Amino acid sequence: MAASRNAATRWMAWYQRNLKERPFRTNVASGALVMLLGDTCAQHIELREKRRRYRRRSEDDTTRGADGKQEADFSSYDPSRAAVMVSWSAVGDVPINLALFSLINRAMKPFGIPAVASFPQSLLKGFCFFVPGVIIRMPCFISYVTSCEHMVRNAKEGRPVTHDWVEMVGTMGQKMHDNLLTIFDRGAKLWIPVNTLCFWAVPVLYRPLTLSFVTVGWMTYLSLMQHQEEEEAPDNHESDKEKQATLQL
Repeated sequence: MAASRNAATRWMAWYQRNLKERPFRTNVASGALVMLLGDTCAQHIELREKRRRYRRRSEDDTTRGADGKQEADFSSYDPSRAAVMVSWSAVGDVPINLALFSLINRAMKPFGIPAVASFPQSLLKGFCFFVPGVIIRMPCFISYVTSCEHMVRNAKEGRPVTHDWVEMVGTMGQKMHDNLLTIFDRGAKLWIPVNTLCFWAVPVLYRPLTLSFVTVGWMTYLSLMQHQEEEEAPDNHESDKEKQATLQL
């Protein structure tokens, strides 16, 4: 027991030293690891939900579901998706957080607002952190993930990675049109309080890592919502077909 405590103490001291001496690399590595763990959890949750919906739709037919899939057809883990999410954390999410932390602290210093601020000052910081962050982060996230997933899908199917590039750009634009306003609205309800508490209560060294943990939960929520909409879309399509056939009769 004492040996475990000593090992944990040594590891914590090593981690704190790296945060001070190599803040960028340490935060990027930490954020990527946290994103990998979070995406793994998200994929297992999504698989469980898909199987639950499959069983509910196929109650009248124990062999095949309405979509023609067997339960075993659902893959348990997609490493290419995990790689895209981890790479986004490393090249996008964590660097944006680090840049915004530095920018906000420098911008607030002339007004006498320190890095460790009071709660009202932290609320102002949290709001200022959210607005440019969400305006920059979410379009970049949608663009990056959509383009990477498109290229990965092409590579898996033996096509050039730039195949149907125009279609990918159209999909990217449609996702932004359909989702950005909703994401901004729900993001404000989550991130302004989180940013405020982060500036107010979390030590400066651990703020990027703290946001990375919350970001995993936020991305998991968005992923679950997206997959739920994708599952509902085929049902709506089939319903439209039945209505058209009825009208033709």
